[in-house]
Amino acid sequence: MPVDPRTGQNLPYPGEPGYEEAVQANPEAYMEMAGGAPPEGEMMPPEGGMVPPEGEMMPPGGEPTPDDIMALEQEEAGLDQEIMAQAAPQPEKPFSVDAIQTLLSEFNSTLDKFAGEDIPDIEWAGAEGGGKWDQPLPPEVFTPLVALNDTLSILEDGKYLDKYAIELDALTSDPELRKATASLKKMAKDKKLVEAMQSPAVAPEPGGGEMPPPPGGFDEEEQMLASNMG
Repeated sequence: MPVDPRTGQNLPYPGEPGYEEAVQANPEAYMEMAGGAPPEGEMMPPEGGMVPPEGEMMPPGGEPTPDDIMALEQEEAGLDQEIMAQAAPQPEKPFSVDAIQTLLSEFNSTLDKFAGEDIPDIEWAGAEGGGKWDQPLPPEVFTPLVALNDTLSILEDGKYLDKYAIELDALTSDPELRKATASLKKMAKDKKLVEAMQSPAVAPEPGGGEMPPPPGGFDEEEQMLASNMG
């Protein structure tokens, strides 16, 4: 029999006089009678759902899986790469594939010098076709050059950027690609630059802001971007 939790008096059953009024005034008592009342202090979960542990919120649609997180990271890295690639200038006339591949090969060699070890090369599938490339530099080639300039800009107050910066907007012809290739060779031979690239990360500034990754290194997002370029 349902009981009024405040007065302890018995409440009417369905069909008895005053039943509807009693249900409106004491819904908890009738839920307990039906076996559906939640423990005191807890909320009823959605139909068919489960109550999350105390202190946690139930995420919409359930907990994301590691695959979901990985897919999101890959999507973000792909968008970053696409944005950088769109900044590549149009060529004055078609590039020779050999000039592009030579630039990329020299970049890979220079990156090995900066890392102090052999690391996986960035590859460009278009190099297999040979001939001419009548488009802006491919993302696999242009994006790493952008990242290199960014690294030089934060290294020792940008002094190496002034010396070795690659003029990205000027990469519109084979002669300009050869000029950038020569600049990469000079970087690899600069012992002080190589040492700076291999130096530990700069300590965070007083204020708690995040610092860029150590020169020659990659943060998680850049590693994901590099894997997409390969």
